[in-house]
Amino acid sequence: MWTTLVGSFPLSPGRESIERALEDQAELGITHPVLPQLRDFVLMYIEPLLRRGVAAAEGPGYVLRGDPASVEPEPPEDLVEAADIAADMGLRYRVAFTGPFTIASKLALPRGRPGDLMSSALSSPEHLEAVAEYVREMAREVYSSVKGVVYCVDEPILSVVTGSRRMLFNLTADGVREVLDSVLGQFKAPYRGVHVCARLPPLLKEVLLNLRNANFLDHEHSDIPENRVYYTREELSRAEKHLAYGVISSKNPRVEGEEEVASLARDAYERYGDRLLFLKPDCGFGGLRGYLSGREYEEIVLKKLAVLVKVAGELPPET
Repeated sequence: MWTTLVGSFPLSPGRESIERALEDQAELGITHPVLPQLRDFVLMYIEPLLRRGVAAAEGPGYVLRGDPASVEPEPPEDLVEAADIAADMGLRYRVAFTGPFTIASKLALPRGRPGDLMSSALSSPEHLEAVAEYVREMAREVYSSVKGVVYCVDEPILSVVTGSRRMLFNLTADGVREVLDSVLGQFKAPYRGVHVCARLPPLLKEVLLNLRNANFLDHEHSDIPENRVYYTREELSRAEKHLAYGVISSKNPRVEGEEEVASLARDAYERYGDRLLFLKPDCGFGGLRGYLSGREYEEIVLKKLAVLVKVAGELPPET
């Protein structure tokens, strides 16, 4: 069974940490290592907006001061550097790409309050489209510079703005799907997916299963048991989708035992069969930063990944 990761690590930014995270993933046996995100996953993609004065850092977030679509995107330098290192190592790597809805949720309108979702660019169709256009162009530039095998558009905000019957800000399932497909379509890679964390709302299934340009869906399953039965195997098969399945907690610092993880992995395999593509941690590990005064990476992350690889190596199980 293939293994991968979502993105972030509790390591300080810099080339040394990038090399360390990639080397450790490779040595442990992660089949599709992720290019490590060592900075804020929104900031790294909106830096061109900040440099041009189209957005400004203010208080707990960012405020729009102009038109995002007027800015020519530049791929994050650390992402390009990580891709070069991964290519030199011969890795089949994954690229984590922050999606347009999540970026829009962090950009306050010109007269909005930074950090307030209700006055973010999500609340204005005009501003949301401008952000989406910027992100589409960023995706094109990232793909031209970073040749990964797996690309995943990270959209944690979708579990917040989506309910059982409707979405906030008059968003529609068709509209969200169209925007996501336009971003995913920029990545000409074998595996393209969407990561949405937290508890998955009912309406979101309509969006994700009907994406034309995604062939896998990535969620939290270890910490959120409800998500384990969100799809049926038949639904995934009809939609030609696979699952990236979380079997390791990215929030709980406790290192899981092999049998605990193996039980969850076997359950996933029995439920989804050939629709199961990756085993992985639920989400990124960046939230563990500071838990052990700087030893989180060695004492928690690497030990969790060792368990993940061991369990994945024993699937499919005997039945």
